[in-house]
Amino acid sequence: MSAATERRTAVFDALRSLLLEHPWGAVTLEAVARDAGVSRQTLYNSFGSRYGLAQAYTFYLADALCDVIAATLVEHPESPRDGLEHGLRLFLETAADDPLIQRVRAGDAHHDLVRIVTVDAGPLLVRVAERLEAAALRSWPGLDPVGVRALSRTLARLAVSYVTMPPEYDDSPAAIAAGLSVLLAPEDA
Repeated sequence: MSAATERRTAVFDALRSLLLEHPWGAVTLEAVARDAGVSRQTLYNSFGSRYGLAQAYTFYLADALCDVIAATLVEHPESPRDGLEHGLRLFLETAADDPLIQRVRAGDAHHDLVRIVTVDAGPLLVRVAERLEAAALRSWPGLDPVGVRALSRTLARLAVSYVTMPPEYDDSPAAIAAGLSVLLAPEDA
C-alpha cells in the first residue's frame, strides 16, 4: 500500500471514529487531521473542504460496499439470485452500521452531507453502477450485458435510497435482500 493510500485510509478511519462520538457539525478538519496524524493543510490539499472530505469518504464507503457485493457475486457464479441476495444483505447490514449513514438517517447530518446522497448523488450513482456492472459481468459472463447494465443502475439507485432512508417496515436485512433478489436477479448464469 502506498503512503498516500495509507494516509487516506488513516483520514477516513479518523473521520469514522469521530463520527461515532460526535455529530457532523462538531467534527472539524483540525480534529480529523490530529487523529489521522496529518496536518490540516494536508486535508485541505487532498479534499479542499469538509464537504470534499465527506464526499471522498462517501466514495470510499461506496467502494468498500461494492467490494463486498463483488465478492459475494464471485462466490455464486452459477446463481445470480443467491449472489445478489447475499450481497444485498451484507450491504444493508454494513451500511446500517456506518456512523455517517446513521447521521444522515437520523436527520443529524449537515445539509452538505445529505446533498452528497440526494441532489448531488449523480457521480456516486455512476461510480456504484459501473462497479456493480463490472463485478456482475466478471462473475456472470454469460448474462446479457444490457440487462446487467440496467440491473446495476437499478441497484445503485436502490442502494442510495437505503442509505438515505431505512425501510419503513420492520423486515430484517436478510428478508429485504431475499425479496429484492427475487425481483431483480437475472436468470441463473
